[in-house]
Amino acid sequence: MLVPWRGGQVILGIISVTVVVLLLAGLVVSKIGIDQPSLVALLTSLILGLVILGAVALIGLRPYRVSLIALGITPLGAPRVKVAAMTVLVLGLSLGATGLYAALVQSIGIEILQPPEVPPDIVLPGAGATFTFIALVLWTPFTEEVFFRGFVFAGLCPKLGSTRAIFASALIFSLFHIAPGVLIPIFITGVLLAWLYRRTGSLWPSIVAHAGQNAIALTVTMLGL
Repeated sequence: MLVPWRGGQVILGIISVTVVVLLLAGLVVSKIGIDQPSLVALLTSLILGLVILGAVALIGLRPYRVSLIALGITPLGAPRVKVAAMTVLVLGLSLGATGLYAALVQSIGIEILQPPEVPPDIVLPGAGATFTFIALVLWTPFTEEVFFRGFVFAGLCPKLGSTRAIFASALIFSLFHIAPGVLIPIFITGVLLAWLYRRTGSLWPSIVAHAGQNAIALTVTMLGL
């Protein structure tokens, strides 16, 4: 997966997204307040996605006059059955690694490293839950995969090589989530998603696997399990 942008553009994209999102997220919280977490979560997801797509377009696509194909928004590069199997495998390994990590940390008793549970009040009440689902299960996986795999990972490959780029992009993906309890699980997930993108030649399997993990987490929360 050869793209025209390189590490310099990747760094600029990361810095731009971080600064803009922090400023806008702070504005959202100050205007709405932390006592409405469901609305904050919805707006933050929408804003983050728009900022990500804007940064990718302005830094990666427009200067080089390339299309979404450069980001991996392409048909599958491998047989569908094989891709489906790899996607399910990645989803299963990601969920398994997260569960194993949580159990290990709990047995050791290091509370700060325990993955936080998704709070029930992150979901909008009633019919509004549909909007939460769309934002967190469809919109967020799509925009995050475009950025962390399609833009960051692909941009690091020419300089670092695919193996090191997989780990570097996974580390960046992990650090973006800030909370200490999710850094390791999300790093593992990032490695798996980048590997899946590399193996299939398309971003869609990674988007599906990412969406599946978010869907399971959100469904468990909504059902109070």
